[in-house]
Amino acid sequence: MTTPSDWRTALDGLPLEERLKALLVYELAADRAAGAPIEVTTATLRAAAQAEGLDDSGPWIDVAAARISAGRTVAL
Repeated sequence: MTTPSDWRTALDGLPLEERLKALLVYELAADRAAGAPIEVTTATLRAAAQAEGLDDSGPWIDVAAARISAGRTVAL
């Protein structure tokens, strides 16, 4: 099971372009929703993913949202 501390493992198997966009989406959402309730963080990630042309139902979104919501926002 993927935990909030290793959300990037959920990006495994994605093409490089999608991985880079997912990292960008994470950073954008972290700037806007760090420490927010999980529902708000998840919605922020999904909206940013859609705006970047990513699948907003990807498994990485839920674990990334948990990490951002917990206030741990360092992506790299």
